[in-house]
Amino acid sequence: MSSVTFSGSTRILRQLYFLRNITITFVTVMTMMAFFGLKINLPVIPLSIIILIMAVTNLITRIFIDSGKPITEKLIFFQLLLEIFSFSLILYFSGGATNPFTFFYLIPLAISATVIPGLSTWILTSLTVILYSLLLKYYVPLSYNMMDHQTGMASDGQFSQHVSGMWFGFLVSAILVTWFITYLSKELKQREQAIADARQRELRDQQMVTLGTLAAGTAHELGTPLASLAIIAGEITNGYSEKSDPELFENQAILRNQIQRCKKILSVLSDSTGESRADEGYLMPVVDFFDQVFNSWHEQRPDTHYIKKVDSLQTSFQLLFDKTISQALINLLNNAADASNDPIEIHAAIDKHQLLIEIQDNGGGFSEEQIAMAGEVSFSNKPDGMGIGLFLAITTIRRSGGSIEFQHRQSGGTSTFVRLALI
Repeated sequence: MSSVTFSGSTRILRQLYFLRNITITFVTVMTMMAFFGLKINLPVIPLSIIILIMAVTNLITRIFIDSGKPITEKLIFFQLLLEIFSFSLILYFSGGATNPFTFFYLIPLAISATVIPGLSTWILTSLTVILYSLLLKYYVPLSYNMMDHQTGMASDGQFSQHVSGMWFGFLVSAILVTWFITYLSKELKQREQAIADARQRELRDQQMVTLGTLAAGTAHELGTPLASLAIIAGEITNGYSEKSDPELFENQAILRNQIQRCKKILSVLSDSTGESRADEGYLMPVVDFFDQVFNSWHEQRPDTHYIKKVDSLQTSFQLLFDKTISQALINLLNNAADASNDPIEIHAAIDKHQLLIEIQDNGGGFSEEQIAMAGEVSFSNKPDGMGIGLFLAITTIRRSGGSIEFQHRQSGGTSTFVRLALI
């Protein structure tokens, strides 16, 4: 029997634990009603011992659930096996197959067929049939504190009680089976959704690996021509002075700075495995992180108009700084600046132990279809854009444990909400 690795197995065992509590309570109440109310001579001591054993077993099950240990199909199998044996012993001391509550045999079988289909379910079914067959002959018969010779009403009363008991047993069985099967169906749907999400994440990871490989190759190919451009630009612009040629001198400085920036970007892209960048991750106060990201973006876009609103960011909060997260936020800020004619608005605050960054622009915005597929495929509203920057930004933020959401603004444009986990 294989190990059940999905988290739903723990919830299933927890439901079995609650179901056994219901069984213990039901058997206790019915035993007391039969003994004191219906005057049926039941072996109270053996039944009490069985109920006590079930209660202790259920307590051990609860401790095992709280321990967080992995739940296997074998464990669920033995739980159901214990349920069948316990119920068979209760039936043995309370009339055997003549007991109207034999319907309860269907509950563990229905659970088994849903949770652990295959050989294990057939074993439990065969065992149940054998035990039920034995109870046809071997059991402690029920006796009433009545005189059968008085009238035939005693026998009629017993039969009426048996029919009423069968109806009540069927009612309870039907409710419990319906409740548990409905719960398991919901669990299976959630499991299928989790598997689908995992496959989608795997596809995104494959796209990231492909983009990383292409970026590394591109960085390697661009290294030589960029070095040549740096040499040629130095020769062409050499000799300009700030006093005699102020405009050319300023252009010369801008050209050299941009070439240096390209070299720095290519050095990051060349690290295709990302191992060195991952090793460089370290804890940083949230205030310093936001200032560093914002200042880096402002150096790249000094002419961009913006409105910055920062709430009180507690210095006690920290986050794991990674250059890829910083680049992702800068990409989002650049996209908003490119799309907006008016100043973009940048809000930062602490919300539920998360750093919330909201970026507002008044551009054309995304369509509903684009918002739905954001992060799944690359797309762009720019005439010459490929959408790779947005795709990488979304994927990087989600892989770091954060979240990103896009919303339409009533005044036009898009609001981008980025949440990053804090420590």
